[in-house]
Amino acid sequence: MQANSCGHEWVVELTCQEDESHLDSALIDVLGDLLSVDNFAIYINKHVTLQAPPILINKHSNLTYLEPNQAQLILNKATPSKTRVIHTTDDVTTYIPVNHSDTILGVLIIKTKQLITDRISALAMYILNVYANQLWILHKSRLDPLTGLLNRQTFDKKVMEIVTGNGFLLPREQADTKRCWYLAIVDIDLFKNVNDTFGHVVGDGVIAQVAKLIKNNFRIEDYAFRYGGEEFAIVFQSQTNTDALNALTRLRQRVASHDFEHIQQLTISIGFLELQSADTVSSIVNQADIALYHSKKTGRNKVTSCHELTLSKEVRISQ
Repeated sequence: MQANSCGHEWVVELTCQEDESHLDSALIDVLGDLLSVDNFAIYINKHVTLQAPPILINKHSNLTYLEPNQAQLILNKATPSKTRVIHTTDDVTTYIPVNHSDTILGVLIIKTKQLITDRISALAMYILNVYANQLWILHKSRLDPLTGLLNRQTFDKKVMEIVTGNGFLLPREQADTKRCWYLAIVDIDLFKNVNDTFGHVVGDGVIAQVAKLIKNNFRIEDYAFRYGGEEFAIVFQSQTNTDALNALTRLRQRVASHDFEHIQQLTISIGFLELQSADTVSSIVNQADIALYHSKKTGRNKVTSCHELTLSKEVRISQ
């Protein structure tokens, strides 16, 4: 794909993208055409509004892969709208920041034998800023306006990315032990009573407060959704089913002990399971719903694991 001197066709290609992975692919293609080299790497903070290490989006880069902390150090040294160049005896390394509203979201690293021209550098920065703006627009479109959590429309895609191992949602490794992905469905107990007694304005405030407690209880790399009404979904990483249960139990306890405005106390019920590669989104949600229903049916303010339900069922059958 070629462009005119101001890169108009490239800008159109980026701004017409409505999917984040397609936007990344378009940026990689555009920079490949602009730079006419393969020795470049693009590191982007995909969380946009949060302080999180940038990740490599062109996985087949010829440059040496940087660990998240290494990439973050490069971002920390970057200045908005200012290119940094390092000369060595063998090559030239150019660092071009990715900016959005004076916030640095990432960096383009280019290695060449000769210094790239000012025109190429300026055009690359322009293209990166267009990309950052489109990334921000896509990010905002995925958020629920009341809670700031990811919305229901984003849920299916994120879950499928995880169970298929696509995109940037691969399980990370820590101490040579892979973490597993889990899905939890969270429901506010007796929420209808809140709306009936205090009104929907207070009810919306309760939903927003629970959403905040959920966000504060999990890591940046985990995903929290407003699934619908007073129901939430959390996609998160843990090493074992017990660790996942403990994390969700901490959330349940924090909600139960929280002093909510107007209504003081309320509780939540939770059902969860480990995500498996062979599962469909509908089957995953159905299993989590069964566990959630068990929490509700057995007294509320509980966390139920699909794994434990399955084991107890197998024990009853064997007896």
